[in-house]
Amino acid sequence: MKNKEKYPATDPIITEIIRNGVLAVTEEMKTNLTRTAYNIIIYEALDFTVGIFTPEGDTVSIGIGLPMFIRGMSETVKAKIKHFGYDGIKPGDIYVTNDAYLTGSHLNHMTFTLPIFAGDELVGFACCMAHWIDIGGTLGGMTTDIYSEGLQLPILKYQTEGVVNTDLEEIIKMNVRMPARAMGDLRAQVTAVKTGENRFSELIGRYGKEAVKQSIAAIM
Repeated sequence: MKNKEKYPATDPIITEIIRNGVLAVTEEMKTNLTRTAYNIIIYEALDFTVGIFTPEGDTVSIGIGLPMFIRGMSETVKAKIKHFGYDGIKPGDIYVTNDAYLTGSHLNHMTFTLPIFAGDELVGFACCMAHWIDIGGTLGGMTTDIYSEGLQLPILKYQTEGVVNTDLEEIIKMNVRMPARAMGDLRAQVTAVKTGENRFSELIGRYGKEAVKQSIAAIM
């Protein structure tokens, strides 16, 4: 109801087109992830989810691999907003974490989030959570604490205004058993969120920022 009060009703035909448009965005994110991922858990077991979210972190559209990720992704986007603050969120940023207590999942699930801008205005986020085949830690058996489970990443900037954090890449590579596969899956997730950014921006370019915002408000 709050969303509908904030944005007046738009053309129902445009609303339906945009509704299907954002669904198509997340389906393409999903396709590009599965085509470029290096490990079978992503491209065969579909242990991932991708999505588009509002500037407040609420879910707009999900490309489902595993439905269980849906709530965790939204909460993770909101946590990243809170962590950096809107003043600290810039075009070209990509944020990453696998904090189990934040995402509600285990450490193998890496979550990458990219803010989407239309000009100077933040209009949404593209997000991808996916299972890496290895994140370090104990191999087999039972662990007794989270420190045995592998590398923990708090909310960090993988990319700052287009510049990749190569130090973070080196830390990850040194803590996993198959660094080439880890970096391949990382690039696949970055591809997924950039796909979301590009396609959502094309939707805005075609129908206008206000029409897209109003349509999303109407369908939520």
